[in-house]
Amino acid sequence: MALADRFEELDKLVADQAVVDVVVIGSGYGAGVCAARLAEAGAQVVVLERGREFAPFQDRWFRRKRNVFPTTFEGFLENLQVEGTPLDGTLIPPHRLGLYNFYVGSDLDVVVGCGLGGTSLINANVMIRPDARVFDQTAWPGKIRDEAASGQLDTYFARAHDVLQPARYPEDRRTPRKLAAMESSGGYRNFLNVNYDESGTNSVGVAQPTCSDCGDCVTGCNVGAKKTLCYTYLPIAKSFGARIFVQCDVHHVERRDDGAWEVHFQRLESGAEHVKPDKVLRARTVVIGAGVMGSTGILLRSRDEGLPLAPDLGGRVGGNGDALAFAYDCDDRLDSVGYGRRLHRRHPAGATILGVVDQRQGALADGIIIEEGAFPSGTANALRKVLPFVGTFTGHETGQHPFRHLLRELWDGLKDVLGFDTRDGALNRTLLFLLMGHDGADGIIELDSRGRPKVTWPQLKDRDVFARENALAELVAKRVGGKFVPDPLAAKLFGNTSITVHPLGGCAMGDGAAAAVDHAGRVKSDTGGVYKGLYVADGSLVPTSLGVNPLWTITALAERVAAHAVVELKLAPDLASVPASAKLKAGATVSPWAD
Repeated sequence: MALADRFEELDKLVADQAVVDVVVIGSGYGAGVCAARLAEAGAQVVVLERGREFAPFQDRWFRRKRNVFPTTFEGFLENLQVEGTPLDGTLIPPHRLGLYNFYVGSDLDVVVGCGLGGTSLINANVMIRPDARVFDQTAWPGKIRDEAASGQLDTYFARAHDVLQPARYPEDRRTPRKLAAMESSGGYRNFLNVNYDESGTNSVGVAQPTCSDCGDCVTGCNVGAKKTLCYTYLPIAKSFGARIFVQCDVHHVERRDDGAWEVHFQRLESGAEHVKPDKVLRARTVVIGAGVMGSTGILLRSRDEGLPLAPDLGGRVGGNGDALAFAYDCDDRLDSVGYGRRLHRRHPAGATILGVVDQRQGALADGIIIEEGAFPSGTANALRKVLPFVGTFTGHETGQHPFRHLLRELWDGLKDVLGFDTRDGALNRTLLFLLMGHDGADGIIELDSRGRPKVTWPQLKDRDVFARENALAELVAKRVGGKFVPDPLAAKLFGNTSITVHPLGGCAMGDGAAAAVDHAGRVKSDTGGVYKGLYVADGSLVPTSLGVNPLWTITALAERVAAHAVVELKLAPDLASVPASAKLKAGATVSPWAD
């Protein structure tokens, strides 16, 4: 194994009824930050992650890395876990260890990652800061608004930047065609958490190869070039002594009479376990960073088990205005289909997302952005069979010669369906769009009959943000000569629902007594007071939409939560003294690559 520790050590902590300093639940952008900062400050830290460790390793004989993440559609299905649908447990086997975690709802579907590193394993790496006006909104606590106005909040964004060290697609590489299409449509290059350094070591001090431009970011990077938490904050945490355990599913937390906390969890072997937890780990402080659905679910179950919590727990849920769209079968080949681990410098796909068209110049609520995406190689064959029919039934022509385009579209689609000349087929001429904006963030997370979280949000369908996003996507599709296909999931044919890869809220911070947590991520009781030693640190803290990819904001807020926790644990005298290294502990060697 690489970062994760062996279960025997955890079993001993449980059996000895030891009270550790800090238990961190989860390992994504919130939990990973807190694990690193609290360990760096001297706390005894234990990390519990529900998912598996996806640790690549080097073949000793052939000197090559073997695939760890799925590279075929069959592998994708084997790593799928679906919750909230009648298919769960029947046609789709229960699988609590699947990398791709889908929460299906009647109003909003949510997709997140499950594994050591959280959603960073399957995200598109984009690091972009929200419009400054986002933090002016009254949904944010007054202290956050004040720090944003004074520039003090910049400290935490800077700490996140120092560790993650994002970079734009290098000018000295051949520009991928899909990026060129976005730039010709008024876009610019995004900052990405991707390693383009040829030295073999990233800025944190961890061995990491450079990006091969394969385009497979969102099914998991088998090259190892994504700066996931496994290459950044988690190695820092490990180097300062944090112990990391995977396949531990936390059910709820409970407060003891002496003020310490009990974390009730179960070990997952097959991933099919759906019984109550049978293990308890005790801690003076607990940081819940299991993501929007995970953290909210843990606290809702904790309330059901008797922990008094604030009434707004589960509220202020948003999808960040997420929507999908396509420019189908554009005039030129775009190389928008990933290559797997094959290096293809002549026709690079690049990272999944490289560019953005930014329309945030007007009123805050009207601001939207659009980013292009690559189709990962493992899903390409299935998409080649499906997308021609989706385009036929839900799309409409945008160019000056619709009949001519239709004939070409039929021919290019036929190439895909029949499986010949696929590099010049319709899918490789298609731009996938991810759009973001402001959706009101007034959804609710509740527990279903099995104690699993689900989103209820009937008013989402009436939000005008999606019409504005479609208008922008159609304009870009017209510029690149593609047939505009709006979000297929929003069509009646496919269920008239929405999907988000950027869920926010559920444990939203706020000033009022009813808010789930306070400005420092401290969990509130039903009377409005805060519990000592119980924090939330992930996207569930965010009380509004952000209108951009949220990872930088989530990481910055987690840096802030960690700083307050370090001071409250008396590991530093004040916030200015909280240690915040951007590298491994001096002299330490930690690598996500297994031997």
